[in-house]
Amino acid sequence: MNTWQSVELGNGIEAYKPSLQIQEIFTPLFVAAGCTHDMAVFSRYDHEKNIVTAYFSPSAQEIAQIFNATTCEKPSPPGLALLIGDVHCWQVLFPEKGM
Repeated sequence: MNTWQSVELGNGIEAYKPSLQIQEIFTPLFVAAGCTHDMAVFSRYDHEKNIVTAYFSPSAQEIAQIFNATTCEKPSPPGLALLIGDVHCWQVLFPEKGM
């Protein structure tokens, strides 16, 4: 499965609590999956809309479902921040950028 999912977490302040919840839920599932490099959650802050959006990689679908995320296009790397996951996920999930 190669489907990305996303969910708006709220403005900068509102996004804090769900961001922490994502991290708490992610860790045990990540360990159970063998700490795979393709399981990650990214975030992007849209300054114009004042909204933080979380992007769940295809391997993070179980977590995406918990947060009622919806299917989306694969995000482009500019402006993305790694919310949680192994740092090597950049090379695995965005090989076209040579990160």
